[in-house]
Amino acid sequence: MPNSTPQDETWTAPDGTRLGCRRWLPTGPIRARVIALHGLGCWAGDFDPLAAELVRRGITLEAWNLRGQGLDPETERRGAWLEVEGHLNDLARFSEGSPNVPTFLCSDSMGALLAIQEAARAGADDRWRGLILFVPVVALAQENPAWVRAALRSAATLAPALRLRPGWFVHGKAGIPPLSRIPERQRALEVAPHRLGPLTLGFLARMGALIEAANPAAPRITLPVAVVAAGHDVFVRLEQTRDFVTRLGSADKTCLAYPESFHQVLFDLDAPQVVADVADWIERRIPPAVS
Repeated sequence: MPNSTPQDETWTAPDGTRLGCRRWLPTGPIRARVIALHGLGCWAGDFDPLAAELVRRGITLEAWNLRGQGLDPETERRGAWLEVEGHLNDLARFSEGSPNVPTFLCSDSMGALLAIQEAARAGADDRWRGLILFVPVVALAQENPAWVRAALRSAATLAPALRLRPGWFVHGKAGIPPLSRIPERQRALEVAPHRLGPLTLGFLARMGALIEAANPAAPRITLPVAVVAAGHDVFVRLEQTRDFVTRLGSADKTCLAYPESFHQVLFDLDAPQVVADVADWIERRIPPAVS
């Protein structure tokens, strides 16, 4: 089946905001549908490598540029807006339609933290056929002392709009850390139009709360789950990810670990294998009546 050209469009969120999105549609019958949530400082197009393989198999992938990120049309929200309920309301609206097509929830990094909260909610098993989590930051490799976390929460209460660079809190450095073994990809990240600058203290505090909420949510997730982990992820250690997988309440859970990969697994040297493994995982969970 030939690949289709990605379609860049806009759609209307529940509050009337027009947000950009990208849809990759097969030219033939749609066997399944994947809705994707991108990561911090990323955009919908970061799912291009996975989408190309899914479309070849008759599976559509659809993603939008999350509000509060670098392509938010309301610039004052960039690096300032992070509301779980708001994001999940957007997800519910964006994923509407195709009730008879098996639909999977796919997500990357920060988007994976939002997907975890969606999958832990009542009725998730009815809404989604399965859950794919790319490098979810379920804990921080750099474990900040409790007093640092408390100080951040207090500062966020006093000056929520004050902006800081998040690097010191998550990987101990000010700049962009190594995210890929491909030099061109690493350089591209530094000048990408969707790159975020300093984040507000309010955003950082809510991000911290979202990370801390991941492990407690795990036992409530009973969907089939595939978790993609990278051995050289600067944000989260492989053993932290495996511990999260152990906590999942699902009877169908898989940890796809790539020991040499960096955080951006879809843009690293193992990407072809990652894409094939995830596509195979999805295909095995498409009901026979559909496939």
